[in-house]
Amino acid sequence: QNNRLIGWRFAEKAIIASILSLTNLVIHVKDLHLELAAAFQAVTIDSFAHEVDHPVSRLLQPFVHRAIQATNDNFKLLFEYKASEYSLAPLTNAEQLRLIGDFIADDPLKLSDLDMDMFAANRNMPPEALGKDGFWRWHYRASTVQNLYESMIRCFLDKNFPTEQDLINDAAVRSWWESLFNHMPALDRVTDDSWASRELSRAGLVNVLKTLCTWLSWIHEDVGHSAASLVYNPVYAPMGVPVDGRGIPFLMYSFNAVAYRGFVFLNRAKLLDAAPAYWFDGADRTCFESFQIALGELGNTDPAFSECGENGFYSCVENVETGVSS
Repeated sequence: QNNRLIGWRFAEKAIIASILSLTNLVIHVKDLHLELAAAFQAVTIDSFAHEVDHPVSRLLQPFVHRAIQATNDNFKLLFEYKASEYSLAPLTNAEQLRLIGDFIADDPLKLSDLDMDMFAANRNMPPEALGKDGFWRWHYRASTVQNLYESMIRCFLDKNFPTEQDLINDAAVRSWWESLFNHMPALDRVTDDSWASRELSRAGLVNVLKTLCTWLSWIHEDVGHSAASLVYNPVYAPMGVPVDGRGIPFLMYSFNAVAYRGFVFLNRAKLLDAAPAYWFDGADRTCFESFQIALGELGNTDPAFSECGENGFYSCVENVETGVSS
């Protein structure tokens, strides 16, 4: 309000800061950490506590890794110690919590809307926006990874549940599926039974898991670590605008630099890391390894994946974590 910047110089910084606010505060903190990741981990761990070697438990271990721990630590740091005012949005702590509440009340999250096919259709994106040659590069990247996840999940189910009836008859899977609907409102809001319903089906399971895995690993890397550009290029990606219009706010920059370099960008499980034995056994391990080979090849040959860090908040494939672990 009292900033000395005027015209486009102020608008440029304000618009970028606002986009980062939506990305970091709403999509990252509210949608991924608070609404999806924590419930996904809690339900999975509780449901398979006495069957840790169950095929579905092993399949999901990479994608629920440290989700609750990261969410609890982040929430305490951001809102109890009010670090959100430095790292999430140019809003006060109370206003940020109010904004999260407004989105929950006025625009409730529905998991099926996050499926990349529906994500594009709901935004009336024209055909020329989609695909490898389209101008919506972010969607191309996310939908490509989602397709890889779908192939991996189908492969895993084929090796552990040869028929759909084998899957449906598994009491542990049925209990986990029911609990997921009970504790994840975004899933319970799904109204398209052909996409997923409380009645367990192979198609519904694939749709839910490919969507969750895509958002909690691949997209979390983009939106969850988007503020890192402040650390590495603070002038062009401000989280706030200094009152005198000169440079960047010192406290905001120093907090993010320490946070990202000190405890966000740590060595955690990555999608391209060799999987530990307790995640996959000999029969279904090839499903995950084939996924890794395909993803690694995209990073080597596809410009939309190999230009990471150059155009927008696109993460390098070798840095993407398996889940919401930071």
